[in-house]
This record gives sequence, C-alpha cells and structure tokens, in this order.
Amino acid sequence: MKRTSTVAAIFIILSWTTPLYAQILKDLKKAATDVGKSLNTKENRDKLFNLAMKDMERARAEFDSSDFDYAILLSDNAALFDVKEKGETAARFTSAVSLTSSYLKNEELSDAELARFHREAGEVWYANGKFTLAEKKFIAAKLAYEKASLKEDIGYLKTISNQGLLYATMGRFTQAEEFTVEALTMRKTKYGDNNTSVAASLNNYGVLKYNLARYNEAENDFEASLGIMKANNLQAAMPYAIALNNQAMLFQAIGRFEEAEKILKEAIAIAERLQSSKSRNHLKFLANLALLYQQMGKYPEAETIYLGMEKRLGKNSPDYAAMLNNQAALYMVMNKEDKVEDLLKRSAAIYKSNFNEENPAYAKAISDLGNFYRYKTKYTDADPLLQKALAIRETTLGKNHPLYVQSQEDLAILYWKRKTWESAFMMYRDVMDKSLNFINTYFPPMSEAEKTKYWDILSPRFQRFYNFAIEGSEDNIHIIEALYDYQIATKALLLNSTNKVKQAILSSKDAQLIKDYRTWLDQKETLARLYAYSKQELKQQSINLDSLERAANAMERKLSERSGDFSSGYSAKKISVDQIKALLTDTEAVVEIIRVARYDQKFENDARYLALVVTKATEVPKLIVLDNGTQLDTRYAKFYRNAVQQRIADEYSYDQYWARIEPELKGKRLIYISPDGAYNQINLNTLKKPGADYIINRYDLVILGNSKDLIALKSKKAKAPKKNATLLGFPDYGAGDIAALPGTKVEIDNIAKVLKTSGYQVTQYTQKTATEKNLKAIKAPTLVHIATHGYFLKDIESSGAAFGIHLENANDNPLLRSGLLLTGASGTVSGKRTPDLDSNDNGILTAYEAMNLNLEGTDLIVLSACETGLGDVKAGEGVYGLQRAFLVAGADALIMSLWKVDDAATQQLMSNFYTSWLKLGNKQKAFKQAQLQLMTKYKDPYYWGAFVMMGM
Repeated sequence: MKRTSTVAAIFIILSWTTPLYAQILKDLKKAATDVGKSLNTKENRDKLFNLAMKDMERARAEFDSSDFDYAILLSDNAALFDVKEKGETAARFTSAVSLTSSYLKNEELSDAELARFHREAGEVWYANGKFTLAEKKFIAAKLAYEKASLKEDIGYLKTISNQGLLYATMGRFTQAEEFTVEALTMRKTKYGDNNTSVAASLNNYGVLKYNLARYNEAENDFEASLGIMKANNLQAAMPYAIALNNQAMLFQAIGRFEEAEKILKEAIAIAERLQSSKSRNHLKFLANLALLYQQMGKYPEAETIYLGMEKRLGKNSPDYAAMLNNQAALYMVMNKEDKVEDLLKRSAAIYKSNFNEENPAYAKAISDLGNFYRYKTKYTDADPLLQKALAIRETTLGKNHPLYVQSQEDLAILYWKRKTWESAFMMYRDVMDKSLNFINTYFPPMSEAEKTKYWDILSPRFQRFYNFAIEGSEDNIHIIEALYDYQIATKALLLNSTNKVKQAILSSKDAQLIKDYRTWLDQKETLARLYAYSKQELKQQSINLDSLERAANAMERKLSERSGDFSSGYSAKKISVDQIKALLTDTEAVVEIIRVARYDQKFENDARYLALVVTKATEVPKLIVLDNGTQLDTRYAKFYRNAVQQRIADEYSYDQYWARIEPELKGKRLIYISPDGAYNQINLNTLKKPGADYIINRYDLVILGNSKDLIALKSKKAKAPKKNATLLGFPDYGAGDIAALPGTKVEIDNIAKVLKTSGYQVTQYTQKTATEKNLKAIKAPTLVHIATHGYFLKDIESSGAAFGIHLENANDNPLLRSGLLLTGASGTVSGKRTPDLDSNDNGILTAYEAMNLNLEGTDLIVLSACETGLGDVKAGEGVYGLQRAFLVAGADALIMSLWKVDDAATQQLMSNFYTSWLKLGNKQKAFKQAQLQLMTKYKDPYYWGAFVMMGM
C-alpha cells in the first residue's frame, strides 16, 4: 500500500487547568444545592450564573496571561490539543456552559458579556470536537464584540484566531487563511513583531501553509516562530516544543528524516519534563515519531511505540484513528497484511464520526483502504473509495495540492491494473505535469541537500510511471513519447539545479550575494577540515559539527532563495522529443538509458533497463526493455570489470549491454548516449561483438549527462579559447607507502611542450608545488590536467580514519570517500599527520572539496589518475564522486578513468590526445583518435579503454 504522510492540524484552544475544572463543578453543585436545584427565580439564576462566570474568569486569567493558542501538526491525524495539557476533562465543563446557556434564555447581558460568553463557550465546544456548535458560538462572539465596538479587545483577537484554527481543523482552508492572516496582522499591530502572541500566529500560519502544501513558506514561519520564543526565553515551554514538532513534521514530509528525528526528540524531551510520559502531549509527539520511524524503515521501533499507546488513547478519538491508520501502514510493510483491513475500516469510521466525510483526514483513511484493496486486486472495492477520496481532496484542498495529485495517481494505478489504458494515461499525464510543477515550486529556495531529500520523496512516482509506460505503450505508442519527455525533464535534476544556482549567483551583479556565496564556500572549507576528526574529538574541542552543517545548509538555502535569476528561470520543464529529433542528421541517433525499479502492486527488489532510441526518422522513440537489470548491475558488471583487468576475452558483455539496442541504430554513425546506473561504470567502446569489431571502430559515441544536453551542444558557438592551462602532476607524497609516479612528470612535461607550441600559457605544478593549496587557487583556466593517484572507498565497514577523513563522517557522503592524492599525502594517509583546524592543505583533495574549485569557464578537465570515474551510482543522477564534483565546479567536460591505469599507456594516450585536439579543434574526435592510435600498440581494452570523456 502506498503511504503518503497526510497531516492535519490539531489545535490548542483551552488552557483551563484540571483543578479549576474540578473547583468550578464543585462550586456549581454547591450553588445548585443552595438554591434547591432550582433556576426558577431570578435571584437563584443570578447567583449560579455569577459563580460560573467568576470561575470561568479565574480560568481565563491564566489563559490571557500566556496568550498561546498553538496549532500542532500530527501525522495523519486531526484532533484537539491543549497547551497546558490539563484540559482532558473539558467535556465535564460543558455542564457550566449548559447552565449559563439556560440563564441566557431568561436574562439579558451586555454585548461585552455576551461576546465573552460566546467565545468561551465556542472554545469548550471546539475542545470537545463539536465543530458546528463551536462555529456558531465564534460567529456569535465576533458579532457581539463588533456590536459593542470592542474590536481592540483581546477577546476579539482571540475569537478571530480561534476561527482560523477551527476552519483549518475542519479542512476549510480558504476561510482558515482569511482569519489566520487577520489574527497575525492584529497581533503584530497590537503587540509588536517579537511578542509571543505573534509567535503563536506564525506557528498557526505555518501549519496552515503546510496543509496547503506551501512548504517553503511554512518553513520560514516555523523558524520565525521559534526565533521569537527563543528571544523570549521559552525554550523550555510547551509552545516551543509544539513549534519544534511542527517543524519536524514539515521536514518529514519533504524527506529530511534525520533532521525531523532530532528535532522531534527535542520536543518529546521538553514535553516529558513539563508533564509526564502519560500526558496526551507526549502521546501525540510519540505518534509522530512512530510514523517517522516507519518512513525511515525502523519498523520495530515504530511498532513498539504504537503498541504502547493503544490503551492510552480514547477509543473514539481522532488520535486513536490516526494510530490505527499508521499501524495499518506499518503492518503492510511488515507483511502482516491480515490485520490491515480492519484497522483501516475502524480508522475511517472514527474520522467520519468526528469530522463527517468532507474532511482531509477521512479522505486519507479511505484512500489508504482503497489502495489496500487495489493492492489485493479487489479493484471493484477500491474504485469508489479512491474516487471519494479524490472528490474530498478536490473540495477541501484543491486540484493542485500534493494530496489531490496523490489521489489522481492512486486512480491512475488502478486504471493501469484494470488495463483501461487510455484512462490511466490521461490521468497520469496530469499527475506527472503537476509533479514537475512541484519541483519548480519547491526547488528554488532549497539547498542541494534539501533538494536531494525532496527528490527522494518524489522520484518513486516517476519510476511508477515508467513501469506503467512499459506496459501501456503496447496499447498506445505515444506513451513512449511521454516517457522520454519526463525522463529528460528530470534526469540529472540535482546536478543541473545546483549548477544553475551557482551560475545565477556568479553572473549576477549583486556584490553582496556574491560575497555571501564566497562566505558559504569558506564554511564548506571549514567543514572539510572538521571531517578529519571523530565526533568524540570534536566534542572534546567543544565543536558542534551538526550546528556548523546546519548553518552552512541555511546559508545555501538563503543564497538559492536570493538568486532571483535562478528562482525565475529554473524549471524542470519538458523538452519534447520533437525538439531533439530536429537536431539530428540522418546518420545520428540519441540513446537515453533509464534504470527502472520494477513495480507491480508495490516496488520489488528487481530492476530493468530501458533504452529509448531517437532518430530523425522515428515518430516516437523506440523502446528497448532489458529485463535483467539486476544482473546488469551485479553479475555482468563484475564480469566486465574482471575481464578487462585480467586481459581476457569478453564474450558476454556486448550481448548483455548492447546487442538488443544495436538493431535500432542501423545506418547511424554518431551516437549520443546518456547512461544510467551500471552504464556509468562501463566503457561501451570496449565492448566487442563476437566475430566482429569493438564498438569504438563501428560508432562515434558521445556521452551526455542527459540527452537534452544535445540542444546546448548543437547550439554551442565556436569561440577562440583563452589559451591558458594548469597542469599538476608527479606530487611529492612524502615518505610512506604511496608509490611515486615518475611517469606523470613525463606526461606533464610532454603536454606542456605541446600546449606551449600552440601558444598556451601553461602553469605547471610538480613535486613540492603540486599541492592542494595551489590546486584550490586556480581561477577557471581553459584546461586543467591532473596526473596523480585517485581513490574511491566503496564500502565503509570499519571505524577510524582513511585518506584524512574520519569514516563516521563519510558513511553517508560519497563525496568524502573519493579524491586525489597530492603533495604531502603520505603523512595524512598513514595517520602520522595530525588534522589541522587552520589549514585544509593535508595533501588530499576530496570530491567534497573539489566541488568548490573555480572552474566556471573551464572547457575541459582531465583526471589522469586511477578510478576517477568511480563513485556511488545514483539512478537518474550519475556518479557521486569526483565526476560529479568537477561538473559542479563548472567544467564543461571531463576525461576520467574507470579502472587502475597503466602508466606508460596513459602517457601516450594523453600525448596523442593533446596533439590531435590542437590540430582538430574538436576534443571528442581527438579523444577517440588518441584511443585508436593507442590500440595499434596495446590491443587489450585495459590499456586504451580505461578513460572516458563526458560532457560537451
């Protein structure tokens, strides 16, 4: 079953304490006894009413002093919440309302008295889930305050705020926003921007914006609310915990799970200190943590929390319904499917009884039930539930809300499984177009790390669509066209968006923006130094690495947000296949490779590869499906690598990776190929057809990150290069186990001689000058050539340090696990050199640091080192390692290696390449010619096929 984190607003209204409730009821009972339990005389009615109002005033005095009415986000839930966590017996207070209401039928009050009574009565009904009665009371209170000319009264402000909270709870978000904005404006005007009541309204508006899927705005509001509370020293108060909880739920929704977990645990700790582990506040925060664990794959931890809550929630409360819903989702992923249907039915019934059917929480429950039926192939049962959920979400959320789009996809999948292809395709087209709009809406102000996490949430939808397209294209070939369009709109999305931010900042005329960008780079340099230390070592030096990472991330987010050119110009817009076809000649073709995780009713542990071939003559791309994707990733990739390195004949790799694609390339010579997955780790040129020749002798292959890059490549105008080059090689590693590479000195000297003959200004760094510091100081030369050792740490299972990085910092960051060895590297690699907080010149340039190099305007970077093309392969994004780092740094193209290279062969390859490049003026043709020349001396691909060129 598909899980989507639906979140609804839970609101704090009451703050009467339990002792006050008890005292009020005690006093009312005594008064009733004193008057003979009779309200027949005005004297008795006055006595009882005045006593009730007096006790209500005692309760309200405490409420008014704090002025908090905080909305709280709960995962998949809609219920009520009390700021003091003492309002659990609010239902008993309704007797006071009933008694005073009886009095009002017989007596007249002033408008001010009447307004206050209606407001407080509305809050009582709201606290008890009687939303229709609460709405009537709030409307009556507002009219009474206005009639009494008391719009400046605090009670009027509270009424406006309460209406905003109530309408949000009811899913009436348009009305909710109207009142929420009015309350915020009034509070700022009355109390100033830094008042705690303003923090309350900002929090509430953030919750509302979350429900409206305006995530960027919601994050700003939560941060502002927390900032005000910090300024007022409220970090130990419940409102602060609530705002933290809300921020955590936002992060959860956009995939920032680790941040969410940390913040949520802080909120739980505050709640425990203020109340107890049995309080409703604590339970609600725990419910959120359970769902978060569920999404993080920590299933046992989630189940433990749910089982511990079952007896502590009211059986008919929305809190209990939420828990049932979440338990059902958990049991699906834990393969306890026999328990799911009953849990979902009970959850839906509770929501319906509390809110009626026109509520997002009820829509969520029946949507999950419908998806469960679809998963069990009970399509007739699934259809009406999914249709109903779609209708409710349209009414309450609108057609552009992510949850409405989720309902559309749910139905598209149902139509797909029922083989109603046209209905499925029409629905899916709308879903995918809106998903591109989400990217364009949410990406601009995000940092790269935040974009990555949000894309992790959204990308499975594209993978599901690709699975649909494989099946549906048999009925409608135009589905293949849509498949291609959506693929090139999103492939290498994270890399492209990062580059666009950087380009927009550096090309702007905003001096402050550029200065702040440089400051951010300095922050990343500082982090690079700190990654050499263990967490314990940092703690001993009172250095908070997490805090510094958050600060750098916040700075990056602000830079993105301020980069107006990016925000207005960036988009994951669709480029149609027709635009690509128009650029091709009769002898050219484009091959777009896509790795697709297999999906049936859910994702499976298997993969397929798709090849989409575009030629000038094709109506739609030709689809080739390689069903053995998992084997291509593992068994055959390993065989290919072993065959190359052992110099043995490879009779299998051609058949596996190319034979099924080649028939669609008949008559074509120049092939633009955009690899994905395992195709990033093989050199197609080295594949040999049994009984025939290598691919390099049969085609001209040009590797692109995305086949839509062909547009920029074809439109690129020739211009006279700035003939300047930086060459670095033959570093003095120092005493130790790192083998010297004297061949790299010959390589550098030969290249320098060739370049200088053609008029290049050449800067050479060798031996003592081949330092990290000198490499970081380069300023966008046309050419950069680096000849040294490279490395990539694939799997980290041990602790300690390696290559100058503490491994506990590198586990989740492949950019810290690959790099280049430079002068002085031996001391760092051996551990003899102590990390230096004042310098990053430790002899090792990690990919993380390489991203910050100034290569904007660099035409080509050549990494003449071992395994510089390796890294963590991320489907749809390429290789996370040195390859990605130098592209982010700004290089137009790069040459890199896929395996350990032969020193002598590399020298000759590079010398041949530069000679040909300067003669031909085309680096792609020159690179191929250099490889062909090397083949005449070295027949095995091990020697001539290690290097590949990527880019334009």
